[in-house]
Amino acid sequence: MGIWTLLVLYAATVCGISSIYAPQPLLPLLAETYGVSQSTASLAVTATMLPLGIAPLAYGFFLDAVPARPLIGISLGLLSVATACLPLCPDFETFLALRVVQGLMVPALLTALMTYLATAASPGVLRRVMAAYIAVTVFGGFFGRFFSGLAAGALGWSIPFYALGGTLFVCALACLTLPPDARSAFLPIRLGDAPQVLRKPGFLTTYAVVALLFFVFSGMLNLLPFRLAELEGGYSPFRAGAMYCGYLMGIITCLTSHRLSRRLGGSARTMALGGAVVIGAAGLFALPAQEAVFASVFVLCTGMFMAHSVAPGVLNCAEAEHKGLVNGLYISFYYSGGALGTYLPGLVLARFGFSAAAGVLVAAAVLGMLAALSLRRVALAGEA
Repeated sequence: MGIWTLLVLYAATVCGISSIYAPQPLLPLLAETYGVSQSTASLAVTATMLPLGIAPLAYGFFLDAVPARPLIGISLGLLSVATACLPLCPDFETFLALRVVQGLMVPALLTALMTYLATAASPGVLRRVMAAYIAVTVFGGFFGRFFSGLAAGALGWSIPFYALGGTLFVCALACLTLPPDARSAFLPIRLGDAPQVLRKPGFLTTYAVVALLFFVFSGMLNLLPFRLAELEGGYSPFRAGAMYCGYLMGIITCLTSHRLSRRLGGSARTMALGGAVVIGAAGLFALPAQEAVFASVFVLCTGMFMAHSVAPGVLNCAEAEHKGLVNGLYISFYYSGGALGTYLPGLVLARFGFSAAAGVLVAAAVLGMLAALSLRRVALAGEA
């Protein structure tokens, strides 16, 4: 796989992930602009994540019939149009409808990208390529939030969406230069293959771990701008965007996670340690100070991506035939947890207060850690 191919794929990944999270630091602004409540404004993120929890399965099923390369280009093109049209929405209902459209395009993009990488990389470098891909998704999550807050604070909340829409279109054009993806590595994907994959030792538990930890992750980061408004110093788009600098710790974690996994004795212990770190992050987030909130994002990203960076590589190495389905299931579980995390803690916050919402996040992190610990009794095929 050439350097240009990797650059194009990774740039498309950054832009695709950025489109999911760009509204997150702007949620209080969206609530004010459209005259909706905090919990309703949070649906701007949920509306995109919810299809992400369902659509990857469908895309995974027909990835054998439709090559990954054109699917990457088409999804980028459609995503660019939907993103650029967001500031033109006359009401919040239309805004949410476009966010759902984005949620249908992003899983097509991510499933195709993961499958393209999994089939184009040689077995000897597959885990490193997938770990690098996860690191790129982490940067996309940071960039989307930070750039959105920075640009909105300086130029208005519509500018991030116009700029991101244009960048997505450039990525779609660049994808025309990609070499065709190999399809010979796959067997045809059938609906009955999903239970077969989920019955493999450790697969369902691994999917549950990432879903639970991403529930906590999404919940904390969605509550963050509203939490800032309650604390001394208050909320601003730039301040909210800057709070996501902790994402950069996630990149370091992704690039070093496999070395850590070897030292800890396997991916199960690495994911369990990640869960324990996420528990600490949720506790730190509950402290009533902006400094604690800022620090909690660094801790959260360290724990979340400690688990997230090792799981896809292990699953792809353990399943040689149904990679499209394996990756589609992974994205589905991951974003199903995230969709619930963007809404349920906010609902608890509105009804019972911040302490109850923080308690929900801690409980989910504990469950994720316990599930990861149970993987120590399972020998995943392909585990180094």
